Amino acid sequence: MMTFLFAAIILYYCFSKPVVGLALLLQINIIRSLPIIDFETPCFNCTNEPDILLGAVTPLIGFFLICIKLDFKKRIKYRFDEFDGFFLLTIPILFIASFYSPNFMASLDYSFRFLFLGSGFYFITKITISNTDMYLKKVYLFFKTTLILSVFLGTIAGVLYITKGENHLRLTLPGVHPIPFSQLIGVGVLISFITFITNGRFLQIQSKSILNINKLILLYLTVLLLATNTRGVMLSVGVAILFYVIITKVKIKKRTLYISGGILLIGLIVIINYIDVDVLFTRMFSPYTSKSVDDRLIAYQDSFLMLFKHPFGVGTNGFSHYSILPYPHNLFLENIANYGVFGILMSIYFLLMALFMLLITIRNHKKDFMYVFLYSLFIYFFIETMFSFTLWMHKGLYLSIGLFTAYHYRFKKSKTPLNNEHD
Repeated sequence: MMTFLFAAIILYYCFSKPVVGLALLLQINIIRSLPIIDFETPCFNCTNEPDILLGAVTPLIGFFLICIKLDFKKRIKYRFDEFDGFFLLTIPILFIASFYSPNFMASLDYSFRFLFLGSGFYFITKITISNTDMYLKKVYLFFKTTLILSVFLGTIAGVLYITKGENHLRLTLPGVHPIPFSQLIGVGVLISFITFITNGRFLQIQSKSILNINKLILLYLTVLLLATNTRGVMLSVGVAILFYVIITKVKIKKRTLYISGGILLIGLIVIINYIDVDVLFTRMFSPYTSKSVDDRLIAYQDSFLMLFKHPFGVGTNGFSHYSILPYPHNLFLENIANYGVFGILMSIYFLLMALFMLLITIRNHKKDFMYVFLYSLFIYFFIETMFSFTLWMHKGLYLSIGLFTAYHYRFKKSKTPLNNEHD
């Protein structure tokens, strides 16, 4: 019953506030754990069983409702561009490669997942931002919703960890794999940090009280991120922030820096007292770490062997039939292993697309710093594709590309850049 209630709430927002609905759909893998958490004896090492209602049906209906809502206002416009090329290239390759995959039905299922649940986030995000009124406010609303979700879901996980998670190595919600949970917290850190260094100009916050609260949120989410013990996400956050700071050449007032640094230091001392640091951070230097590295080395070796033995790849989702690993843990390795020369073509196109986005960012960053943040968001999700997940699961990456291309389209039409100065 609670699952239906959660689905109804998400679908309500998809129709009433499409960008809020998008933010909820992006995190639906985490949200769907809430109705089934056993708060008395939570199992942090368990992974929830697939949920067709919240995992597949709700996103598809949500995408449909978002499009319907837009069509009520005006005829939907869609401009095809270079970014669509990656998806229009990848989708037929996945379906064609399904015919020579070791398991045709599983490959077909995988291809449909990419079509509707993976690339769907790109196309629906692009359609939404391209056709919505006051698009800049809607983009900010998406990020505000994501920040709220990171604080809310992070708090639930934190409370459960402190009260019930003794000797558990990684912070997450019961039933949720630590990586997607960590990604949500990492996005929250990125949004909160950029809001902080722009003195509220990002997210258009003028209230000093809210800005001070944001400093505490930044501290809080940073501690939660460390507690997730997910190295790839930590690296992603660091590189994304570094890119933003370097490109924008942001300047922070010394007084603000000192006060915030003091709050951060005091807060860390207080909060870490409630965390079993010896247990929590053992994973960083444990034998599991070397096993993780060994698995990735095996993935590299197996992927290139598959390419040499099977020039057209082993077929969609076929990697696990030729390796002891379920998937390569790397976007490009997956492409070349499963799709061979077609996968190389997909990877080259993707890299050219990323380079094109970078050139657009550099050309426009002085006019509008939002470009830099959107590319930082792309970097954030892209780095994690080098370590985790498989092709259809990179929903955040596809959404970030959709945000970027739609924002660029609206920016060119409006020619009303944001104030690019930072305090």
